[in-house]
Amino acid sequence: MTALIETSSDRWTRMIRSTGVVGLVTFVVLFAGVIASAPGEPPFTASAEEALAFYLNSTASWVQAAMAVAGLAAIGWIWFVVGLCLLLGRAEGSPPWRSAVALVCGVMLAAMLLLNTSGNAASFGAADLDPAMANYAFDVSSLGFANVWVAMGGFAVFCGWVVLSTRIVGRWLGWWAIAAGLGLAIARFFWTSNLWLLPYFAFWIWMIIMCVQLVRKPRAVLKAADGRASPSGERP
Repeated sequence: MTALIETSSDRWTRMIRSTGVVGLVTFVVLFAGVIASAPGEPPFTASAEEALAFYLNSTASWVQAAMAVAGLAAIGWIWFVVGLCLLLGRAEGSPPWRSAVALVCGVMLAAMLLLNTSGNAASFGAADLDPAMANYAFDVSSLGFANVWVAMGGFAVFCGWVVLSTRIVGRWLGWWAIAAGLGLAIARFFWTSNLWLLPYFAFWIWMIIMCVQLVRKPRAVLKAADGRASPSGERP
């Protein structure tokens, strides 16, 4: 029985560490792909001519490859979200409803990366676009990006809520997540303003810090999770 418990603990420890590593790699790959695939991207309020010029400039093969890289990063993001929510669910106890909501919200970003292909299609066929079609494709991509802020905000808020109630990591990370998540949700109402950048980057900085915690202290994090749940799975 002791060996079985140790084996289970080792598996959780490996899962926690791998979740942190994959999260950090995903962050690098995602932003590398996004930055490389959006040279000279205009603001959300771009004119039809600016949208068409942007798509015409993004037909190069290396830009198309960068878009594919950003799509692959969605798989890493799913890994990170699932791993983190499993850990939070273990700490939360039964029923782990906040962790489940965070999981569903988190995968919406991956869905946007994989399914919101209007911008990719416009870049691929830019030579056949007129300004009106380019403007429509750009608006669809921009609004899809703005809408996913709400899902990202929900993921951060529910993760932060679990962190605050379980203290699985520092409470300051819980407050940080909630502040960034609420900021992202509020930013959706002012999506054409650059104010969205503040909570957006706060969200990703929070993710990096969480990943570093998971990589550096997986056993301590697991011990904290186990210490916050009773044997019956109920919160003490």
